[in-house]
Amino acid sequence: MKVLPYTLIFCLCAGLLSCENSREVEGNETTATNAEDTETIKVVKTGETAEEELEDFRTWLNKQTEKGDDAIRKEWPSVKEELRARNAELEKDFENMSEESKKEYRALQERYSRWEERQERRQSQPLDAAKVKEWQSQLLEEHQNVGAIEAGNLREAYLVFMGDVRAKRRSWTQDDWDYVDHVYGNLNQRRSEVEEQLSTADNLKIRALQTEYLALEGSADTQNMVQKVE
Repeated sequence: MKVLPYTLIFCLCAGLLSCENSREVEGNETTATNAEDTETIKVVKTGETAEEELEDFRTWLNKQTEKGDDAIRKEWPSVKEELRARNAELEKDFENMSEESKKEYRALQERYSRWEERQERRQSQPLDAAKVKEWQSQLLEEHQNVGAIEAGNLREAYLVFMGDVRAKRRSWTQDDWDYVDHVYGNLNQRRSEVEEQLSTADNLKIRALQTEYLALEGSADTQNMVQKVE
């Protein structure tokens, strides 16, 4: 009959010990320790690790670069404001990243900087409507009427576009790339409109082509920057 009080005391002690394993720290951070592991785990205010924040930043940046010029023009002030907020969070947690993630973060910053410069230039010097039509015809051929491309033909439109990019990119000037990127943005806008109708295979292929385009565009931007310095 005396077992119950001892059991109750044991449970209370266990509860008190478990409470000591979690402690709130000033600055919206929590430090947690485990009896079996003395390592300290830092939880940032957002509940995300630095690596997760980097993944979010990468996804966010990809979404911005996929937008057409009209959408970007409308959202430009808020896009720049969000960038500042995201950068502030990532810079704060920079030392918590792996070396590989640190390099990726700096590369993403450079990529955004180039993209931002292009957007600023376009808004101060709008693209010529006649030239836009010419470039769209050249890069997309029979798919030049982007707004009419059906979901089943979108993959082919990206393939035609990337075929021209691969073949002619080395001869393009920075001004040419502005028009190419405009056509690319229009394609991406159409993709977002019919995305739910795309097959999984087409979606994956388009994503791969988008990644390739961004790599080629980034390489061209770097080359233009080097030429400016020289």
